[in-house]
Amino acid sequence: MTSVFDKLNLRPQERRLVVIVGVVVFIVLNFVFVFPNFGAYGKLQQRTSDARKKLDLYNSEIKKQSAYRKDIETLQGQGMYVSDETKALTLAADINSQAMLCGVSVPSITPMARSGTGGKTNAFFEEQSVALNFNSGEKELVDFLYRLADKALLIRARTMQISPDVTRMRLQGQMTLVKSFQRKPPAKVAPSAPTSSASKPPPVTNAAAAPPPKPAATPAAKVTNAPPRTGVPAPASPPGLTNRPLRNAPTQIK
Repeated sequence: MTSVFDKLNLRPQERRLVVIVGVVVFIVLNFVFVFPNFGAYGKLQQRTSDARKKLDLYNSEIKKQSAYRKDIETLQGQGMYVSDETKALTLAADINSQAMLCGVSVPSITPMARSGTGGKTNAFFEEQSVALNFNSGEKELVDFLYRLADKALLIRARTMQISPDVTRMRLQGQMTLVKSFQRKPPAKVAPSAPTSSASKPPPVTNAAAAPPPKPAATPAAKVTNAPPRTGVPAPASPPGLTNRPLRNAPTQIK
């Protein structure tokens, strides 16, 4: 049985060279095309598993949609709604009461324009802010800010400017305090019942006002001067003449 090398009539050294070149080419092809794809199947399986887990998570959250709506309605009913006209007054009254308890002097409080909190997660609240001037000691100011951030008030400081006063013994400055108030829940509109054409009564027409129908016109009977019917038949008239009545000719008297 002859081999490929015998058909090519190669010498031993040439055969060794062909084998070495073939092995090198085989290794290079495996290194370029086979080795990089060793973990491709495992990665594909991992991506498929992650996609299934995410799909199951989304489906479970979609099924909880009705429960989430009930929770939102419950939370909206628990909050205390404050009218737009009294939000600034309520915030100023809370600040003055806490300032008096802590020994902080607040010469002036200026309400600022209301603004939404922004974002879909905070769509049920709007912010009311006030700007105030203060004069207090270091400990009193810390107690004042701590009391404002209590759970019952939830007032936070947005901006603050502090500097020593003229005596260099107390602190003075300005700050902007913000509080979130619950928005007025939208009024629920009852769905209107669809109106069908079958339920509408038929239109009523005034039959008495309608004119009576006109009788159908009948063709008038043709009247001809036919001679009275007797036992003797009337002589036939020549063609071209009709049985018209003769006018009474005037009589001449000589």
